[in-house]
Amino acid sequence: MLQYDLNIFSPIEFEDFSRNLLQRKLRVYMESFTPGKDEGIDFRISTKEGDIIIQTKRYENFRLLLNSLKKEVPKIKKLAPKSYIITTSVGLTPNNKKEIQNLFTPYIKSTEDIYGKNDLLNILAENGDIEEMYYKLWIGSIRVLKKVLQSKYNNTPFELRNLQDKIKVHVQNKSFSTSLSILKEHQYIIISGVPGIGKTTLLEALIHHYLSLDYEPVYLGEDISYKNLYLNDSKKQIFWFDDFLGENFFDHKNGTKRIHLIIEFIKDIRKAQNKLLILTTRENILNQAKEIYEKFKIENIEIAKNTIDLSIYTRLIRAKILYNHLFHAGIPQTHLNNLIENKNYEVLINHVNYNPRIIETIIKQKIWNSCTPDHFFEVIKAFFDNPETVWLHSFENTIDRFSQYLLLVLFTLPSPVLIDDLETATESFFFNNPRLGINYDPIQFLKSIRELENTFINTVKTGPESRIDELRIQKRVGGWDTSDPDLDLKGKIFVKYQNPSIYDFLFNYLLDKEKLVDYLLNSFIFIEQFHTLFSVQKFNETIDLDQTFINKVAARLLQIENNLSSCKINIINIGYNLHTYQKGKPFYIFLNFLYDCLSDHNKDIEEFVYRNFKTELSSEEFIYDSVYVDLLGKLDLAKFSINENKIFNNFLNYSFEIADLDLSSFEKLKLIFPDKYQKYIASKYFSNIINEKAKNAIKFCMGSGVIITNKVYDYRFRLEYITKNFQINLDKYIKQIDEVLSSIQFPEQNYEENDIEEEMVINEEMEDEMVIRNLFNKLQK
Repeated sequence: MLQYDLNIFSPIEFEDFSRNLLQRKLRVYMESFTPGKDEGIDFRISTKEGDIIIQTKRYENFRLLLNSLKKEVPKIKKLAPKSYIITTSVGLTPNNKKEIQNLFTPYIKSTEDIYGKNDLLNILAENGDIEEMYYKLWIGSIRVLKKVLQSKYNNTPFELRNLQDKIKVHVQNKSFSTSLSILKEHQYIIISGVPGIGKTTLLEALIHHYLSLDYEPVYLGEDISYKNLYLNDSKKQIFWFDDFLGENFFDHKNGTKRIHLIIEFIKDIRKAQNKLLILTTRENILNQAKEIYEKFKIENIEIAKNTIDLSIYTRLIRAKILYNHLFHAGIPQTHLNNLIENKNYEVLINHVNYNPRIIETIIKQKIWNSCTPDHFFEVIKAFFDNPETVWLHSFENTIDRFSQYLLLVLFTLPSPVLIDDLETATESFFFNNPRLGINYDPIQFLKSIRELENTFINTVKTGPESRIDELRIQKRVGGWDTSDPDLDLKGKIFVKYQNPSIYDFLFNYLLDKEKLVDYLLNSFIFIEQFHTLFSVQKFNETIDLDQTFINKVAARLLQIENNLSSCKINIINIGYNLHTYQKGKPFYIFLNFLYDCLSDHNKDIEEFVYRNFKTELSSEEFIYDSVYVDLLGKLDLAKFSINENKIFNNFLNYSFEIADLDLSSFEKLKLIFPDKYQKYIASKYFSNIINEKAKNAIKFCMGSGVIITNKVYDYRFRLEYITKNFQINLDKYIKQIDEVLSSIQFPEQNYEENDIEEEMVINEEMEDEMVIRNLFNKLQK
């Protein structure tokens, strides 16, 4: 008989397991129900004679099982089913079954309707396909665990208790099957990913899988040079090396030799028919190794790499990971209730910083022992809000100093940012801080980008082509002119954070490091760096400045005033990967920030704002928008020579047609220049401009070939608004738009063809939502 511990399942997993077995055994379909307070039904089989109710019970022993079943008796009598079936993870004797049957007379017709542990395992033995579905069951089997302990090759750090604990909280996902496929094809695999994503857990699951297939486990610690002592041609063996490129690896004097040994060992494994090798590493360290050791690139060992990222964690899998940890942790019920109330668990499941390691850290620290039940959720959420513990070690120990500073520079820039702008800012950082003892090197910059790729950052290339592999080509050509506001950025490379929690970590990392903040400030060259990082008061995600730092900001502004530029990228249409620089607006936002937050604290900054806004007023090309109008409303206009008509005209001429007009901002000018405004909107000139833009709108509607319904309706709304608020008669244009709208044929929707895919997605989401609610409802007792 199979020797499996069914209590390795959580209650919800055992429920799913029981359902699959009974549906196969009874050859029926069993209904599930929307979760709520347990009414004695997990599943139901409907027949002409009446309903058959099935309940699943996961307990450690018969005493606990019996106590639970006694509470079910009144519910079952109320439901009065035709028949009642029970499955349980507890092993049952004939007397145990008889006692249960007597409790539920006459609804349990026979003791055969009571499926104990052995009964379920017998069914499982007859259905190998179902057994394969639940790899969590067999990788944690008693036989496999004994093999780990008894293996004469066992040079492993694993312990029985730790293994069992990890397997219990493990949630099956597609990374396991993907890894099996890679191992089958290549006989080795490199599992890489960011810290805390589940690399070691996946490794252990794979090890246990192959132990169940009679492979001998061999752990390769630091003594890989003695690998031949472990090799045994007559046995099936699986070797593994967790974190095989750890931070200490690069300090090893014989690093090149060790790389050679690893690659040669991979070759040995592939030559054998009965050997497997699993390696894990952090993605940035693998990238670093490829830069340092040419042999890595030549041998192309990444061919068998499986990168784990957060995309494998669907909302349902996230919920199951959280649930399994909570269920097996022995947390007091009063604390769990605080998490379940108001569906607080959903905040954690949907959190942008979700990471399994955060959950593991919470459980290991047993934080419920140091907080009241009423604050349990708040304390957990604080871990998610500040994931510093997840990233700090990787930042301080696994990347070199150049890469550390590059990340801090990235923190001062908007995201995404052009890689050229990041390089410019990084070069400025090292040039202006020679005391750090690091000279800027463009080759080192590219190495750092590769080192950080997929761990701290992602690089994205607009358009259909590749990403980071084109970096050297771009740099060799010489890059592109980032000062051109009309720059076509198709095919260019952008840098963004790999995970939002990295930004949070860097923010918290800098909070108490004034010297580092000073170094950063000394190097600022983009306007976004000032207002992305600093604030006098503590606004959301900004760093406080005292008077000394405000004076330093003023000094830096004056030092680079004539060379300030923007690196802000605006995504026009994310569906087509189009990006552009937006001229003007970022600078007005910058002046607004300086005026609102810093000008009261430093006269030089106030004068900077007035001086630069005066320059903008005298320009023939500046952009007029809501931020510009805000500045007009704040500043003392007596300090400027104002041509109101020029402002009005430029505001209108900047737009081509009605849809481009920022009417709400234009109307704010009425409060700033009340007399001039009223005269202007009453003028023939204003009327002619509006009529011309209305004609352009009609040309679009009539001549575009393809009618964009939403835009046509928008035109109509705007024309009506102008007619009402500016006393300009645009009725003839509104009539023409109405004719266009009346000609639009709205096709009848073919439900099966057009909506079936959407409905499937909605139904799947609803089903997942039901399962998630059921998960956490089961934590309530």
